[in-house]
Amino acid sequence: MLRTRSLGVVAAVVALASGCGSSGPAKGTTPKDHVRGDAQVLSVAYPKDWQAGPDQSVALSRQAPDRTAFLEVVKDVSTTATADQLSSLAEMGPQLQTKGYRRTDEKKIDVAGAKAAERLDFTFDGFAGTANAPGQGVFVAVLGGDRHAHLVRITFQRGKLSDGALTDIVSSIKVGS
Repeated sequence: MLRTRSLGVVAAVVALASGCGSSGPAKGTTPKDHVRGDAQVLSVAYPKDWQAGPDQSVALSRQAPDRTAFLEVVKDVSTTATADQLSSLAEMGPQLQTKGYRRTDEKKIDVAGAKAAERLDFTFDGFAGTANAPGQGVFVAVLGGDRHAHLVRITFQRGKLSDGALTDIVSSIKVGS
C-alpha cells in the first residue's frame, strides 16, 4: 500500500514538473486563430482579425476591428537595462500617459527567449480618447540580449478583451522572430 501511494506521489510530481496540467498556452507559441507579428527584436501573436494600428512610429501596432483593443511593441526603450529596472520601465508609460492610472498587479513572468520579463496590469480613465470609458492595460517589459529592453503594450476598453485573449497575447511573446 505504501509503495502504491509513493508511486502516485512520484507520478504527480513528474506531471507537474513536465508542465502537464498547466492551463495556459505554451510560452512563445502562436495560439489558434492568431497570427504572429514580427517587431524585429521580438514577436507576439494577436487575433487574426486585428488590423494595422494607428501608431506607425512603433515597431508593431495592431488594433481590434472595433478599436476597443490595441497592441503595440516599442523596441529598445533602453539599451543598458537590467532585470531590476524592468518594473520602472513598464510603469513609466502608463503613469505619464493615462488619466486616473491605478496599478492593479505587477509580477515577474517567463517570456520565451528573454533574460527577464516583468508584467504590469493597470486601469485608467478615458480609454482611446473617450471622456469616461474605463480602460485597462497590460505592459510587459522584456529584457533581451545585450541589455536591450523592449515593451509590449496592450490597452483595451474594460470588458472588451477577454481574459483568455489577453493570456494568449501575453503568453505568445517571444524574443527573436
